[in-house]
Amino acid sequence: MAELRQLGIEPLVAWYEPWSCHPQLSVPLHRLGWWRRPDQLRRPLYAGSEALANEAPPIEGHGIGAWLPELEFTHYLPDRYWRRLIASADLHLAVTGTPLCAHRFLPSQVPFLAWIGTPWLGDRTDRVRRFPWPRRLLDRAVNGPVLQAMERRVLRAPQGRLLTISRHTAGELEALSGRAPAGVLHLPPDPALFVHEPGARVPWRLGFAGRYSDPRKHITLLLDAVACLRHQGQPVRLELAGEPHGDDLLAPALAARGLQGVVLCHPYLTLRQLAAVLQRWDLFVIPSHQEGLCIAGLEAMACGVPVVSTRCGGPEDFVLPGTTGALVVSDAAAMAAAISAICTDPERRRRLSVGARAWVARHADVSAARLNFRAHLAAVYPHLRIAHAD
Repeated sequence: MAELRQLGIEPLVAWYEPWSCHPQLSVPLHRLGWWRRPDQLRRPLYAGSEALANEAPPIEGHGIGAWLPELEFTHYLPDRYWRRLIASADLHLAVTGTPLCAHRFLPSQVPFLAWIGTPWLGDRTDRVRRFPWPRRLLDRAVNGPVLQAMERRVLRAPQGRLLTISRHTAGELEALSGRAPAGVLHLPPDPALFVHEPGARVPWRLGFAGRYSDPRKHITLLLDAVACLRHQGQPVRLELAGEPHGDDLLAPALAARGLQGVVLCHPYLTLRQLAAVLQRWDLFVIPSHQEGLCIAGLEAMACGVPVVSTRCGGPEDFVLPGTTGALVVSDAAAMAAAISAICTDPERRRRLSVGARAWVARHADVSAARLNFRAHLAAVYPHLRIAHAD
């Protein structure tokens, strides 16, 4: 958002407001006969660096409900509020997990730029396994086929220009649509916050940052690896960030593995606080089943922290074995062995730290990302002449 404002573009942000958060905005099946229509809420949003967050004027934000929210595909259909907002805007961007958010632009046939994290199916495979059986049946019979068709429409839309956050995601989207995305744009870490502080490092302090309640994160694999290292007599500690109630969430899993007092779950962290936490980690460990990128992994590397990751997609862009970290199969013993090989070898860890910082400087530089974004925005809206704006 700060980047758009630097270009003289005033952003307006709109999103589907989940029924679970604000049920009064949507119209579920049991309320159809009440002559209700989906509604919206408005709230100010703040963007930019933390130093400027209180100084920049707020951004206009719209949370919009949906008809029949039980049917997931309805979340991406443009009702009257969406149509009005789309018609009122001169530029249309979708900064999104999956391509589906951009589906709202298709009926209006407006040009758009979409920055995509992951295909639809990869984002939800693990979640669907947790659904109760009636919802799984509905998903298989209705939601799945409709959402897949909507995704293909977005990926093949001639008026759309697609960016992805990793080469892995780009390959997956090309396989789905037969059309290669226009480019890859890694989300760069803030260079003012995520910096190398060698004196802060604590040996054998491991960490992961992300929404580890998401089954894709497979956090129990990391817990099993830590338990394995403890059984080997290693003085390992684990810190987790990204969940507001992590202690309650993981209490049974920690008790089952005898890890009480070994794992620290941080409450909500600002970016500045997260940077200070990352700087003391010996390794950042990604145990996930699936990742579009894992921006926290890049932030850790900017702090000089090597990364050990499963082969789960996006991290394979930046976790280069022997250069920035190690890639392992999804197995606790293999993960523990990779962690131990680095933590017990200070010279190897130092080389990986240097390699991690060098990769971020080369491939996730803020200035380069800014030029990349502006070039793609100018390709969609050539009349704006913004590709080389100051």
